[in-house]
Amino acid sequence: MRLLFCFIFTIFSSSLLAGKIDINSNPAGAEIFVKDTKSQKKIKLGTTPHSVELDLLVSKYAGSDVFVLEMTKDGFDPYRILISKTGENDVNLFVNLDIRKNIQEIKKIDLYTNELFEVQRLIRIKNYDTALSKLSDLEKKYPHYSTIYELTASALYLNKDFSKSLSYYRKAFAKNADNIDAYRMKTYLEKKLSIKPAGDK
Repeated sequence: MRLLFCFIFTIFSSSLLAGKIDINSNPAGAEIFVKDTKSQKKIKLGTTPHSVELDLLVSKYAGSDVFVLEMTKDGFDPYRILISKTGENDVNLFVNLDIRKNIQEIKKIDLYTNELFEVQRLIRIKNYDTALSKLSDLEKKYPHYSTIYELTASALYLNKDFSKSLSYYRKAFAKNADNIDAYRMKTYLEKKLSIKPAGDK
């Protein structure tokens, strides 16, 4: 959780009306909580965008001129900011919420999986050139994924480019020694092409 210590100082003037705080976030719809720094009690204030009088926020929710605002939203890292009310001016608070890392990873895997499905579709309809082109791009983006090398090897094999196919089956097996299919095809092509396994790179 990110904790940002940000003291918002305003110019005190007894002639001013009570100020307010406008709270916005990107994306909107984040839940806002107020936390008293002394009692640590957390109370829900509302959701963004939200506007509230500072005096009301202090008297009804925070119980102190110094308090913590916390914003939370599913799929995003919580955001905390420490606020000190020392005057009556308006405060505009805008927060960019960071996507939670595991959500980013899931999105990345989803994209990768969708691209692999498209490659498999191209191979099924024998559009090997386009499939190999897409696999070449995927190899640059995901150089450690053995499935890319295995699919490349399969496309090359079906296109009867056995020598290159063997090279990619070897790469697939080198990236993942548990890839039994890649190992079987590697062994099969080594025999077919009369190439000794000792020549593996």
